[in-house]
Amino acid sequence: MAYGKIKSDALIYDNSGSDVEIAISGIPTATQLAAKGDAFLGTAQTFTKAQRGDVIDVTGATPSLDLNLGNNWRFTTSANWSSFTVSNLVEGQTGSIFIVYGGTHTGGFASQFKFVGGAAGIGNLTSTSGKIDRIDYIVLDSSTITCTITKDYVA
Repeated sequence: MAYGKIKSDALIYDNSGSDVEIAISGIPTATQLAAKGDAFLGTAQTFTKAQRGDVIDVTGATPSLDLNLGNNWRFTTSANWSSFTVSNLVEGQTGSIFIVYGGTHTGGFASQFKFVGGAAGIGNLTSTSGKIDRIDYIVLDSSTITCTITKDYVA
């Protein structure tokens, strides 16, 4: 594969039928961006404003949590569920799962979910209409989510 250099004063791109020209001198460098306070991957960050993650809604008999899509989840029950399925576990990710009961319903958790005392540590879920259980989690590795459960919030 051949490599080379291109010398140019501007970039031109097509914007739905009309050309847009950007002067190369107007493209900020990484140093200029850092001076503005923009975030960079691989760099320690100090946030000076609140950071928020969306709460993603899921439903169904086997609610699926793709951790690439978010950190916080709201599962509103409409029937008994068999198990949460979970994918894309990455070490260090944290979040919460809110189980909002739309009726008296119970369910289980995928094998990646680890609770103090194992399955017995979960105990009985609230499973009462109008109540909420909350699971706070931290992903330990690609197959382990350590969890703490708090039960019986009033919706």
